[in-house]
Amino acid sequence: MSHAGHDISTWPARLGVKPGDTIQLMADLTRVAWNARRAGKRFSADGFLDAFADAVGPTGTVLVPTYNFDLRAGDVFDIRSTRSISGALANAALDHPRFRRTPHPLHSFAVTGAGSDALIRSEERSSFGPGSPFAYLMDRRATLIAIDLPLNDAVTFAHFTEEATGVSYRRHRPIRLGYTSADGNTGDRIFSLYAKKPGHHMDFTRLEQMAEHDGAITRIDLDGSKALRLGLPWVHAMVEHDIRTNKARTIHQFRWSWWLKDHMKELLRTFGIRTRQERTAHAARTA
Repeated sequence: MSHAGHDISTWPARLGVKPGDTIQLMADLTRVAWNARRAGKRFSADGFLDAFADAVGPTGTVLVPTYNFDLRAGDVFDIRSTRSISGALANAALDHPRFRRTPHPLHSFAVTGAGSDALIRSEERSSFGPGSPFAYLMDRRATLIAIDLPLNDAVTFAHFTEEATGVSYRRHRPIRLGYTSADGNTGDRIFSLYAKKPGHHMDFTRLEQMAEHDGAITRIDLDGSKALRLGLPWVHAMVEHDIRTNKARTIHQFRWSWWLKDHMKELLRTFGIRTRQERTAHAARTA
């Protein structure tokens, strides 16, 4: 059902976004734009981003994931020009003059608002460490807003809780990259990849069911687009409890068939061979 003539400027308010809020914003812009077109409206990615930045105001912060978690040792990353593999919203935010990019190459964010200066100066080497944007999201009791995306694709934040709590199925692995900073300085830099051990795969389906049961997740129809709102402190508390009391069985599984497949992938990478998914992501990043 149409609402306010498909006016995206009304969406933040309808999602409960207020001045001073900190939000992690994710969306499938292809679907959003399609719904706008069906309603006879012009869609602008800049207008979409401006609506949320304006809603939180100068005391709030908007963080848009601009990840490149497919990077491998020896790859290059230029914070000024490397495109994200996280989709159209990510790259629109990178191009938007109100947003600046945080420095970690694997899990960067385009950010605007009150926390931007500190976030872009972070020297955290781990994607999910105490100086990362994920820690900032936790400190500010941020809200995840995902539009036309399944929750299972949107809760990367849970890896922050895994690192903060400590899990047996991940380990830190150094990754050396050719890195170009915002001021144009280029050189090799070492970051930490908090990688799953072979055979372990993540699945947040049961976490979503728990959120539904607790009333922690809000689902809203936005002129044909399906949006969800979820407090990240709730995610942290539930994942931490599952790790400590249930060996993280709610959010991850292990299979020997996956173990064999993961080892085969690593073997292929030693010969410079990428999987089809990795080739697709690499092409998106370098396009």
